[in-house]
Amino acid sequence: MRIVVCIKQVPTADRLQFDNQGLRLVRAGVPNEINPFDRRALAQAIALREQHGGEVIVLTMGPEQAREALYEALASGADRAVHLQGKEFAGSDTLATARALAEACRHIGFDLILCGKYTTDGETAQVPGMVAEILDLPQVSGVTRLEANAKLDRVSVTREVDDGLEVVEARLPAVLTASERLIKPIKVTPEMLAAARSRPVEMWGARQLDLDPVLLGDSGSATWVSAVREVVSRRKRVIRSAHEGAEGVVDATVHDLLAEGLFGRWRATASEAPPMAHAARSADRAVWVIAEMHQGTLRPVTFEMLAEARRVAARLGGPVACVLIGHEVAPLASLAARHGAETVYVADAEPLGEFSLEQYTHVLAAAIRAHRPYLVLLASTSSGRDLAPRVAARLEIGLTGDCLGLEVDDQSRIVQLKPAFAGSLIAPILSRTLPVMVTLRPGAVEAWPPDGSRMVKIIHLEVGHLPAKRTRVRDHQPSEHTVLDLERSQVIVGVGMGIGGPQNLPPLDELAHVLGAGLGATRKVVDEGWLPRQTQIGLTGHAYGPKLYVAVGISGKPYHLFGLRRAGLILAVNSDPQAPIFADCDYGIVGDWSEVVPLLTARLVRSRREAGMAA
Repeated sequence: MRIVVCIKQVPTADRLQFDNQGLRLVRAGVPNEINPFDRRALAQAIALREQHGGEVIVLTMGPEQAREALYEALASGADRAVHLQGKEFAGSDTLATARALAEACRHIGFDLILCGKYTTDGETAQVPGMVAEILDLPQVSGVTRLEANAKLDRVSVTREVDDGLEVVEARLPAVLTASERLIKPIKVTPEMLAAARSRPVEMWGARQLDLDPVLLGDSGSATWVSAVREVVSRRKRVIRSAHEGAEGVVDATVHDLLAEGLFGRWRATASEAPPMAHAARSADRAVWVIAEMHQGTLRPVTFEMLAEARRVAARLGGPVACVLIGHEVAPLASLAARHGAETVYVADAEPLGEFSLEQYTHVLAAAIRAHRPYLVLLASTSSGRDLAPRVAARLEIGLTGDCLGLEVDDQSRIVQLKPAFAGSLIAPILSRTLPVMVTLRPGAVEAWPPDGSRMVKIIHLEVGHLPAKRTRVRDHQPSEHTVLDLERSQVIVGVGMGIGGPQNLPPLDELAHVLGAGLGATRKVVDEGWLPRQTQIGLTGHAYGPKLYVAVGISGKPYHLFGLRRAGLILAVNSDPQAPIFADCDYGIVGDWSEVVPLLTARLVRSRREAGMAA
């Protein structure tokens, strides 16, 4: 089995600093490392070689310093290393990068391509899917377990999805991406690294790839980055110490939360939706929302995207449309209309009743070619993150993933606001191609209240001959706690390592019950198995916009708080007065959670009763 592993060298995120005057990242003196997800892909490739025989070739693209990542990969056990280097690759966005990597893989030859789920510097999760599309390969993302059959023509994998796990069978060759739980990365000693530096690294440029340099680097990139912006916290930061009397501090904090709207009407409400214009608008400025569905209805993120689409369309002077792909989905058109869609495109066929990446790519790409929208919005969900890169690569257009929102500049260009480096920075991205394509993080923007008076026009899309499925879901294992539950929660209780262990979860369950809240978690809590992966909030998890987030025993690192940028209020409970969470919360209680949480729960029960609500 010949396995190509695509890796990237990334700067250590927690060592980066931001130059406020120069509006740039300060990389000087910041060490680089192999992207953590890529390490797992490499370890899995080596494990497969040990089991089935074959060869592992590691591939990277970047400046001269990226060779260090290749030496580390060779020290880990890779057989060959290929470095794409040259000025023609400089300035590549995800599409230009995917073109180069795909062509390199074609030249190397492969039975399997392994990548990390995404990289920690860009957090795009776009390149693997684009490589798969360019090479016309099946793909499976977020793999937690991988087995190849004896003939080495199929693999069985377990992958993470928003509501649990899927067991998927895929034909080889294929592109797979590694999640955190797939395998432990290989530890490389200084002695192993020193020995690897004596081994050859193959240097390839555009000439070796037989690629036109105009398709690479900056000239081949469909997107470009404007000046980055620093994210500045604007939280209230009302911090109280339980050492001054825990009961009094809890009473004062609950009083503040009640004044904010807890158990009533929250003070912060959704902004007013722009009116539906009746004047003729330009069809070439149409904004499309690709509906995200689950169990026969629209997910809340669809309503969030429709709200953002309507706001942007009002600036552009174009209509808002929603695209429904599935089987017997036309009845959902009225629901989409209530949330802002003026036109609903319906692609209906029995095979589309189950999400198929290749079939959905076929349908959506054909619809975009036929109707030529100006902007296409998809959700940054497990399916949206797979679908958008493949459609973008097929249409050869730009894609910006995991956006927090959109702006329209004075030239009617869509400014795509993408977080970077644990959400501490915002990178405004512009597209050189049309339509502009964006994935929006669930919870990044707020949906508007539905309006039942809106009418909708339904247009049926031609489905045509659908491609054969090269991946099949053999089993679905739902999780007790799911992403969808947290999307619907107005209050979330966050669990951190500070609670000590899973045996201490019951008091937090009681607090969540009183608040009508869902349970979320930090990455370490999930890694330890205290709560399922679907509860993870943050950069490597999910983003939410609850009215209130109660962080218990959470230190407050940027990687976690990234997922809470749109939280209305944050209440932190932590025994460490220097915990970073206290610099980015609205209300804080410094104290032992095991004392504070029961008092908080009892006080909230009393407040519910006083408000005439069942406890």
